[in-house]
Amino acid sequence: ELTEENTRLRSEQFELERLRSLYELDQEYMQYHKIGARIISRDSGNWYSSFVIDKGSNDGLADDMNVIAGGGLVGRITSVGPNWSRVTSIISDNSNVSGMTLATGDNLIVSGDLQMMAQGVIPFSKLVDSQDAVAEGDKVVTSDISDKYLPGILIGYTKDVTADANNLTQAGYLVPAVDFGHLQEVLIITQKK
Repeated sequence: ELTEENTRLRSEQFELERLRSLYELDQEYMQYHKIGARIISRDSGNWYSSFVIDKGSNDGLADDMNVIAGGGLVGRITSVGPNWSRVTSIISDNSNVSGMTLATGDNLIVSGDLQMMAQGVIPFSKLVDSQDAVAEGDKVVTSDISDKYLPGILIGYTKDVTADANNLTQAGYLVPAVDFGHLQEVLIITQKK
């Protein structure tokens, strides 16, 4: 009985910690109305590149609504049913997000890459950094010019920034703000771009 109770309490503590982090994220993006949802299934593989949540059109959700969790951007809704929605994450191979460095305001493109995600990073490219001021660990957020994503949502942190062969742009990697290996709950921003 003690072992059962101990296991139950540990499980509840783990859930409480996850929900606390979602609450902190909710407070960080207070300007947006959000709905919480649980992940009920995902595609095979180690990463949450595409998954289904337990809320849908009956809850007011629609295509292209942004999804956040664990400190930053997860992805966006790509299909909706009455009581479910499919989310495609930013690490998915066909995903591209228009981002911006917080330090300099320079734009870049963040691309999904499941193979690179195995090393804990995803690539970015087309960074025009006129002052060469982008450094290791700089924050990258969604940009104002993104067509699907609301501005100012944290995507991740720069790593290994290098000049492209044309010497006009830079590329490198981002360490995502979200742990895509352990998602369980997400927040959906009901306001669309």
